Amino acid sequence: MKEKLFYNNVVFRLIAPPLFGLMIYLLILMFFDSIGMLAENFFSREVLFIIGLSYLFFELNRLIIVLLNTILSAEVNLKLRIIVQYLSAIAITVIAISFVLHAYFTYIEGFSTIRTELITFNSLFLFAAIFYHLFFFSLLYLNRKNDALVEKEKNLRQNLEIELHSFKYHINPDLLFQSLEIIISELHHDKKSADDLINNLSKIYRYTLDNKHNDLVSLKNEMESLTPFSEIMKAKYGDYFNLYIQAAPETHEKNLVPGTLNLLLERAFSENIISKTLKLDVRIKAENEKLEFSYRKNPKITIDEPNTKRMQYIAKAYSYYSDPGIKEQLENGHCTITLPLLEIEEE
Repeated sequence: MKEKLFYNNVVFRLIAPPLFGLMIYLLILMFFDSIGMLAENFFSREVLFIIGLSYLFFELNRLIIVLLNTILSAEVNLKLRIIVQYLSAIAITVIAISFVLHAYFTYIEGFSTIRTELITFNSLFLFAAIFYHLFFFSLLYLNRKNDALVEKEKNLRQNLEIELHSFKYHINPDLLFQSLEIIISELHHDKKSADDLINNLSKIYRYTLDNKHNDLVSLKNEMESLTPFSEIMKAKYGDYFNLYIQAAPETHEKNLVPGTLNLLLERAFSENIISKTLKLDVRIKAENEKLEFSYRKNPKITIDEPNTKRMQYIAKAYSYYSDPGIKEQLENGHCTITLPLLEIEEE
């Protein structure tokens, strides 16, 4: 249990008692005698007694926490635990301090009455007990808050992983049917070209299967994965479609979510009219910490809903991995999608 971080801490078991004891002794001198007597009485019997009393105080209050963790966990009923713990601490502190003081001053120092001493010592130690357990509950509260944040982050990651797996396993039927139509068309006049297109189609889905368990892949692999897809589209659109890639060498080993560039290219095809007068020129530029995917929009009348949902999945992924996430800008009919290039930090 996380409470052990508190009541087994070396600070509270070895360091705090003597420091607290010396503080008590200083206060007693200021109350009964004078601060000037501290030097000559620094190693006196009274100092050792107060330090020993402080150890007893800290260990008794630690024992309260240990026992209550066993019989009344704060996880079950925090309010009841606070009440019981404070009442127990007050009762045990008063009883123990009073008993030890009475024994010391009566049998060792030979005092006949110790009413003032009892009031002074009990007041100081009760004050310390209140703050001792307040500190404990503060740590407990912080642990709970941190656990809640960790659990929230864990659930967020699990939900994201589920959505990403859905994204990775999803096969765009429009892309598949369109590719098959292009291949069938090629079969009628160039079987060699059709064989090449079939091979390119298999590479597209092989890449998806190879990376289904990977959270991130290198930019270099992502750029290479665009070749089969662009070759298939080239067979259909010819010079009406062009893909330009410009990536600085230092960005090649940076990372993207698998399938990002293919998805963006699919989106460009799905939402644009492509013809002799309305060409599709896609430009990819990677430098420093970001990648820009841009093209001029010649929007179709219909909207590709599956592609929109997959874009939402990928946007959530980049929001999780990086604060900027994916940004999209449309200016003068020109669409620019900016996304961060991710780096894996080795632990």
